[in-house]
Amino acid sequence: MSLQHIADRDDVFARRYDYGDEEVLVADLGVAGDASVDILDDVAIVVFEDEEGSRQIELQLPDGGAQAFITNGVLTIEVGL
Repeated sequence: MSLQHIADRDDVFARRYDYGDEEVLVADLGVAGDASVDILDDVAIVVFEDEEGSRQIELQLPDGGAQAFITNGVLTIEVGL
């Protein structure tokens, strides 16, 4: 799944911002429980609990250093281009 794919999903409120030298994806996962995100090379692995149980999403990231974090169920990924 790419940054564009998650931004296009109907069940997740997401926005993608392009600042020229940085791309930022912000997605409201709609979770109140535990959630985590890890960056492994060019993939962000997001694990969270929702009403359907445990879910995992893998997002392909563009080349560049990436930072990711989740605060109050909101996923933010910043990728330096």
